[in-house]
Amino acid sequence: MDMRAEADAFEGLAGHGMVRGIVTHDGRSELVAGEVVTANYFDLLGVRPALGRAFLSEEDETEGTHPLILLSHGFWQRRLGGDSDVVGKTLRLSGIDYIIVGVAPVAFHGTIPGLRPEFWVPTAMVESLSFAGIQASTPSPTGDTRREQRGNRWLFVKGRLAPGVTAEEAQAQVATLFARLSDEYPDTNEDVTAAVLAGDSVRFHPMVDNILVTVSAVLLAAVGMVLLIACANVANMLLARAANRRREIAVRLSVGASRPRLVRQLMTESVMLATLGGVLGVGVAFWAVRLLSAVQPPLPVPIEFAFELDTSVMAYAFCLSLVTALVFGLVPAFRASRPSLVPALKGEASSTDDATPRGFSLSKALVVGQLAVSLVLLVAGALLTRGLIAAEKAEVGFDPSRIAAFGFNLQMNNYTLEEAKTFQRELLAQLPTLPGVEFASTATRMPLASDIQMTAVFVPGVHETEQDAAPIDAVTVGEDYFHATGIPILRGRAFDDKLDLEGAPSVAIVNETMAELYWSGRNPIGERVYRGGPDSPPTEIVGVSRDHKVRSLGEEPRPYIHFARSQDPSRSINMIARTSGPAESMLPAIRSEILAMEPEIVFTDEGTASEVVELTLLPTRLGARLLGAFGALALLLAAVGLYGVIAYAVNRRTHEVGLRMALGAEAPAVLKMILRQGMILAIVGVGIGAVLAALVARVLQALLYGVSLVDPISYGVAAVVLLAVALAANLIPAWRASRVSPMAALRYE
Repeated sequence: MDMRAEADAFEGLAGHGMVRGIVTHDGRSELVAGEVVTANYFDLLGVRPALGRAFLSEEDETEGTHPLILLSHGFWQRRLGGDSDVVGKTLRLSGIDYIIVGVAPVAFHGTIPGLRPEFWVPTAMVESLSFAGIQASTPSPTGDTRREQRGNRWLFVKGRLAPGVTAEEAQAQVATLFARLSDEYPDTNEDVTAAVLAGDSVRFHPMVDNILVTVSAVLLAAVGMVLLIACANVANMLLARAANRRREIAVRLSVGASRPRLVRQLMTESVMLATLGGVLGVGVAFWAVRLLSAVQPPLPVPIEFAFELDTSVMAYAFCLSLVTALVFGLVPAFRASRPSLVPALKGEASSTDDATPRGFSLSKALVVGQLAVSLVLLVAGALLTRGLIAAEKAEVGFDPSRIAAFGFNLQMNNYTLEEAKTFQRELLAQLPTLPGVEFASTATRMPLASDIQMTAVFVPGVHETEQDAAPIDAVTVGEDYFHATGIPILRGRAFDDKLDLEGAPSVAIVNETMAELYWSGRNPIGERVYRGGPDSPPTEIVGVSRDHKVRSLGEEPRPYIHFARSQDPSRSINMIARTSGPAESMLPAIRSEILAMEPEIVFTDEGTASEVVELTLLPTRLGARLLGAFGALALLLAAVGLYGVIAYAVNRRTHEVGLRMALGAEAPAVLKMILRQGMILAIVGVGIGAVLAALVARVLQALLYGVSLVDPISYGVAAVVLLAVALAANLIPAWRASRVSPMAALRYE
């Protein structure tokens, strides 16, 4: 509202935020994701509903008074059968009957790629739904709802620039506005800034774009390395083929053919090869797209990317095929078009022939490059695998196999806060009576879960001003949380619902690392901290818990603070239960018990702590598998290339081998001679690849758990595997050479 009033650089501004709600239709309930939006959202984007209309400005002014909903085209078709008379009918969402005012066009899926909202409602209805987006919060001295609290930031803003205004000018206006707000509302806006980004500079989301770019770059680099190895193989084959065609090419040049024409002919052959490969690659990609489209990441909000072979992808494939033809075809074509005419016409070997047994020819250089790139991919895969093994063996600080978790939001069932508190008390009393359930509690976050929760903590004697307050990972938990997780209290006490009442002095429990960081050498029990700043109500430390992993398995111990759920009740309930056996076996019984108490609950989360731990390992596991697969493919291609070069060289030296054996050389000596030639190439490739791998490994550092970037085991295993494959590729042509008949070899031309 402040930006709308003061920043005339924008023609219009609209806000939107992700929410989830329970849709009840035809006796069936379903949890769906949608968005709350300002009334001008669709008008600002230039999106006209396929049916009905968008929201009016007066429908987003008073909170809770206009339950209106606009449906996505997919939801309208899937759940309502594409009813053409749907506008004006009602749809029950989270216990409230919403009037359907429109249906979005089929091509509109919101403004964040991958997130496909099923519905849109005015921001005035946000209090009736479960918020599911990214948010930042500081205590607000005024306001009771999301829309009223300045310190509660939960909307993403889209703006359309006024004619003739640049993004830089808009940034300057917004910076001036936020500087004023910082002075006028220091409690909620001090040091808060805003960035104005051009729409075309955001690919997915400003907070995760850098991560996605890094991951995409690693995958693209791995694919590019495999492509280079394949190009080197084809280039070697073309070099060998050109050597066999030297006499033909010399004859063409002798009768008047120009070298440019010969290059064009040879490049045409390369382009044909690349085109056929490109067509086959597109066919494989078409099959792979179907597999990718069916994959749903284990995230709380459905992610759906549009994987399709559109015109841009086809154009990319076409251009890449042409570039590939140039990469593997240009040098062989130029070399083949410049033979020494007289020796070539006589059929004699040239001193520049790539088949010479000694010297470092282009073919051998290509093989060394293939082996070096293969080692890079093998080392990357080995490092990630070693990191994965180390992470799986890491001590997390609790036993995840015996913890079950369920999440649901009674706000979506239209419960009041008092009704939700009563339901929670009854559920906490009922769950431990189930056979196989030992303890039950609440927790706003499971250890190692992807949703990071932080709060600013001011510690007297450590921090001097409010600006010094440190952001600390935080969680709000129930009375039996430490029993349910098996994390012991080392000093002081756990929370007590009879003592730690709502409205009573605030209490907290810190972990060992936080106690040592802020009260080193002293007993922190009884010390006070302040959430936000020294002017906020104090919170007394009543206990110290043992350290455990908070965000990831490979992290160093980090400060962690626990607050009492009894002092901060909510309609959003996240239950955890400690079971006597494997947690997954108890999930159906716990689920049935909760539904017996409230049949219309739709779970937002359901699973075990072990699954949460597995999710933290997912990036490393996927990276290890992908890079391992690319490494294996690259090694196979490099082995084929090495075999081809050695086999061709042996074939060209058949006469020499026969002469050696006729003069008394034995088969083992011939075998050793050929093997030495190929293994020298492999050793050089390993040396170069090791240096490149050490440089590339820095990119993977964030995914490695307890493994050095120059881990000797990873490099050693990769080198041994590569040398073993190289030995096998050399052995066949060497063995064949050692078995050749001297008489047949002497007659060989």
